[in-house]
Amino acid sequence: MTPNTSVEGAIWHSRCVRQVKQMRIDGDSFFTDEALLRRESVVRSSTFAKRDAFTSANARRHFNKGFVLRHYMLQSSRLFLCQHCSQSRKEPLSPYEATDCAIHLNAYYLNLRGALDNLSWVLQYEWQLLAGVTEDGRRGRQKCNLFGPRFLAALKSQHSELASVLDQHCNWARELAELRDPAAHRVPIYVPPSVITSQEQVDKFRHIEAQADVALSERGDRPISEIYREAQAVADFMPVMIISTPQGLRIRSISEQVRSDHDKYLTIARAVVDAL
Repeated sequence: MTPNTSVEGAIWHSRCVRQVKQMRIDGDSFFTDEALLRRESVVRSSTFAKRDAFTSANARRHFNKGFVLRHYMLQSSRLFLCQHCSQSRKEPLSPYEATDCAIHLNAYYLNLRGALDNLSWVLQYEWQLLAGVTEDGRRGRQKCNLFGPRFLAALKSQHSELASVLDQHCNWARELAELRDPAAHRVPIYVPPSVITSQEQVDKFRHIEAQADVALSERGDRPISEIYREAQAVADFMPVMIISTPQGLRIRSISEQVRSDHDKYLTIARAVVDAL
């Protein structure tokens, strides 16, 4: 069986489907909003002027080899998801498309957390906010947190305006870590190729899928791949991410969630880069 073709890979409770529909505030605004591209470009341009403006070699390393590279990776993953997971899309993803989308979605959130981490080390190395804290040793890495109380208190004495911006995003950063960090959960974010919302669809899906288990002669020499494609066509496409937590599965709209998270990332990135 090819990936994500079973009925379990397509069925999601109708209550979860309603949750996703309620998140669609601006339709396809995530995919058509040129403002995000412009803001990405502004941050990218700002990094050019700052790439050599560091007294600390480690700050320069985290900025140029960490944050700047991740900024490009974030944009690449975001644009891939724009192309393949539009809310206006009707046909289900193929199993391999769904896997590629999951790869980019997981990469997006790993790089988002990584970019924020890189920025915290840039500030730490360049401004020496926390005495004696370096990347050597686990305790030092835990203390250097862009949204940590000690880090923000130290930053406030150096740059109160930047500290205020970060402080306003603490709740978002906490939720980001709790719900959308595949490294923290040890379980990757899943993108279903399609969604089944009615018992009628479930029954039809299973009836078609059962034909793959009979002898080749009994199914009229139909190849299994053709049967699976027919079964998949019963379901509807819905651009959602499925997040596994110890408390159960969480469902989020890819378009609205990524757009919202990217908006906050760009606000934070612009504030830090401008402050350096």
